[in-house]
Amino acid sequence: MNILEEYKKKAAKLRQDMEQSNTQGNELHQIRNMQVVTALQQIHAYLHDLIEQLNFVDPDIRCNFSLGPFGELTNLRQGDYKLLYESSYNKETVNLSFALNNEEQIDLEIEENENTKQQLDKLKNQGLLANFVARQPPKINIQGYVPVRLEFSSDFDDTSILVALHNYSQFEDANYKVYVNDVNEQVLNDLGAFILRQENRFMEILSEDSQAISIMKSMRLGTSSDGPETEEMDASRLRSLFNREHRLFLTYHNVIKDVGTRTQGFILGRAKDCDLAVNTELASRHHAQLVFRKGKFVLIDQSTNGTFVKTQGGKEVYVQSEALPLSGSGFISLGKAVSVDNEHLIYYSCQ
Repeated sequence: MNILEEYKKKAAKLRQDMEQSNTQGNELHQIRNMQVVTALQQIHAYLHDLIEQLNFVDPDIRCNFSLGPFGELTNLRQGDYKLLYESSYNKETVNLSFALNNEEQIDLEIEENENTKQQLDKLKNQGLLANFVARQPPKINIQGYVPVRLEFSSDFDDTSILVALHNYSQFEDANYKVYVNDVNEQVLNDLGAFILRQENRFMEILSEDSQAISIMKSMRLGTSSDGPETEEMDASRLRSLFNREHRLFLTYHNVIKDVGTRTQGFILGRAKDCDLAVNTELASRHHAQLVFRKGKFVLIDQSTNGTFVKTQGGKEVYVQSEALPLSGSGFISLGKAVSVDNEHLIYYSCQ
């Protein structure tokens, strides 16, 4: 008998025996956690090898990206793959990011109304650079750059892996889950084909993460999904959905940075040793830093020319030798006001 198959059978019998014994619930919980971690490590190992080859071969992968009512970005080239693995005492996460881009920008004439503004805000919230460039007639400019992210994170309570797709083919976030017993060589191969936009069955093995969707809706509405308005969500539901630390995503040209709550002193500036190097003479060598304090990411300016921050739908704030908490999403500019012609804008999104 194959050694792996032999131990799979032994493990299956052990799990069955433990499930029949209420006195060994803690041991069973540990085994389930180990199953989830093992499955995530399989995904990470496969993606690590795949991304290493993709960044070396640099295949010419082209796709179109739907902008909903604004039309479509066509012939975008996929590349700039980055892979992160994060581990903590209650969460494991594999995060794959890449970009869809071309060198062209598109100008679109639009009907200016409340729905258009909401859709434009949605584009910005998803990391696309889009702004009004004319009022008569109303026209917007959209840059041909789309940040894409695939995130795989642990759900120990359900012995499954949460799968979040951000901007894969259209500007949206989609939440799914896959059970650890379904993670095998064929699924990993389908995942690779999915990333390469080849024929695959990857989406067929995913289940819709209905809990994530219902809780997100109730958070937007300010109500509980199973009762009247409440100030606190059920702790176990909150843990299973977002037993996820706060994250700050930064996008600058083709670079995407993922800042976690445990990241210490993330530096923005002109110097090459900065965590995010911004190539503009208006930026100081070590211009500003980002820290996590009291549940928020905080930008601390330490520059000569100051830092400009503009939230989506909000006013621009100028900061010099001061600290500013970041919320929602928007743009950061080092030493120069936020504007359409500013090629050194940093898009940020707090999640």
